[in-house]
Amino acid sequence: MTDEMIDRCYLDHNATTFVWPDVMDAVHDAMLVHGNPTAQHRDGRSANNLVSKAREAVGLAMGVCAQDVIFTSGGTESDNAAIYSAIRAGCKRLLISAMDHPATLNAAENFGVEYEVIPANLHGQTDMKWLKERLARWDKVDGRPFVSIVAANSETGVIQDTETATNIVQDAGGLILIDAVQALGKIPMTFLADYIAVTGHKIGGPKGVGALYVAPDAPFTPLLSGGGQERRRRSGTHNVPGIAGFGKACESLINLEHTRELRDGFESFLKEIEPKVTIFGEGVPRLPNTSFFSVPDASSMTLMMALDLEGVSVSTGTACSSGKIGASRAITAMGRSDEAPKGAIRVSFGDNAMLNHVEEFFTAWTKIRKIKFPEIAA
Repeated sequence: MTDEMIDRCYLDHNATTFVWPDVMDAVHDAMLVHGNPTAQHRDGRSANNLVSKAREAVGLAMGVCAQDVIFTSGGTESDNAAIYSAIRAGCKRLLISAMDHPATLNAAENFGVEYEVIPANLHGQTDMKWLKERLARWDKVDGRPFVSIVAANSETGVIQDTETATNIVQDAGGLILIDAVQALGKIPMTFLADYIAVTGHKIGGPKGVGALYVAPDAPFTPLLSGGGQERRRRSGTHNVPGIAGFGKACESLINLEHTRELRDGFESFLKEIEPKVTIFGEGVPRLPNTSFFSVPDASSMTLMMALDLEGVSVSTGTACSSGKIGASRAITAMGRSDEAPKGAIRVSFGDNAMLNHVEEFFTAWTKIRKIKFPEIAA
């Protein structure tokens, strides 16, 4: 970690979190193993052993059989691979939650398949009644139903009812993808889906490596064709250092439940100094580390840049699109755009979360907003 990183207050862990020291060691050691994992000689077997060990660790962290885990370049590729497989298996119309990451919605558009958006309520929870009623009148001409639902929204942190969704979809004979990118390490991984997508850089692993679980009876068609690596399910030379680091991060996984008290205190203090603040998802189950809020009289982009200049890193929403000007996808889906006329700010804590991070945020915030800084209770 550089001196600059130490001096900054980093509160954007939902975008990506710090790579842990033992993960860096694992990546370094893996880079000294020169063989290709598919080679049959000793060097190849050494590399393959690293991949196999990591697969076991990732499978255990996901709560699934390791042999059903496919390594990918990240959550986006995993989502795309699952959707592509469903389309190739004859799914002609997809149902995608409005709270999903852009990776699923955009994949459906790019693959040229028809899809419907499953609406959400004003709290950001996917509408299960709508889903059940829609599947009850499913037209067989549209093929087997396919549903995509995110385990937890990356902006609001609102946890979705994946158990109910899975039961509804499976009762209808359909397939379900759960994007668990934000769930791993934050909430229990108890999903019984056909496809589950995760990634490494949200849990202290390297960027550019992820995984997709594919149930034994779920259809699968490779998104990438070539040399037939990953049991002919994902071609391309293995990213051995990245995979080894991902595995080590899963072995060292730290649950972020301890951040809940800090997050709740953060929001209580925020409401004290910003009486007109809106906290999205407040009052329903959320990730313990996430707060997504707006103040009606200030641009979220302006606030984010001002905080950055004060040494505080936050986000205006989903990291993949936070640099773009536009309304939050989540807030729009919730039908609450009028409560965030100038956007919203996301604060997300990591495993290193401490009270002084909250103090540093509010020192900067009150300076920017020209608010007197009241004393924070310990």
